[in-house]
Amino acid sequence: MCGSRLLYDGAIVAERYAAVGEFLDTNPSGADPTVAAIITAARSTTGAAFAADLHALAYARGAAAELLGRFYALLLPTTTEHPSLAAVAADPAGINRRMGTFTNFCNLLDLAAIAIPAAPLPDARPFGVMLIAAAFGDQVAIDIAARLSGVSTPLLVNHGVELAVFGAHLRGQPLHPQLQELGARYCGPITTSDAYRLTVLDTTPAKPALVRTDPGAGAGIRGELYRISEAGLGRFLAALPPPMALTAIELENGSEVVGFTATQDATSDATDITAYRGWLAYLAAQR
Repeated sequence: MCGSRLLYDGAIVAERYAAVGEFLDTNPSGADPTVAAIITAARSTTGAAFAADLHALAYARGAAAELLGRFYALLLPTTTEHPSLAAVAADPAGINRRMGTFTNFCNLLDLAAIAIPAAPLPDARPFGVMLIAAAFGDQVAIDIAARLSGVSTPLLVNHGVELAVFGAHLRGQPLHPQLQELGARYCGPITTSDAYRLTVLDTTPAKPALVRTDPGAGAGIRGELYRISEAGLGRFLAALPPPMALTAIELENGSEVVGFTATQDATSDATDITAYRGWLAYLAAQR
């Protein structure tokens, strides 16, 4: 919490005075009184106090980095209370300090954070929580927030290659960890166009193979879409055992992505399971 205190009460506020102090001294009516009071109070800050707080900030950043090195993120309340407008008017700085107990340190400590709504309090007042991750951990915080909220995870980046999987690399399947090790990100469910058949290869573990056929002669096969870096895709392809291969897969919306298939000789005698419309449905039917 020392990071939160440094934001408003520490000597580091002198940086703000250095930036806009002269304006506030000469144009006091042009600023919010509360903001002006916080900034102009730093007018008398000593160099020794400023240096001491810089050391305190460096220590706090190191402690935060060590803590977040052991966890994906911190889950904290977004704020501490629900003040009335009258209470804020009577003590704006004090209320703001208290409400920012769990948030004010984020910028100073160079952390990423996202706030999401949670279940309301027993008296029906709203309540929210915040996910705090390390610097550049925006996507980590967003992923966890999406899971807690039950919504689809948005992707912050568009670089890399879209990769479609339909079998043993699906979530919960034996080879899914290979995608995780390569940093692949789950984008969502997909379905192919109706120009594909699904077959089972005689491999260990058993794997399905998507086989291209004439439009309308197959079915929409369900799978999952991932985004993987070009380097990750290269390593993935280099480790791909025969008879598996990668090729362009047409989705039901007409777009094409890179996805799994198998060599023609491996699928000629394979068992056709197209009627199940997906590998997971086929596995469920075998139980």
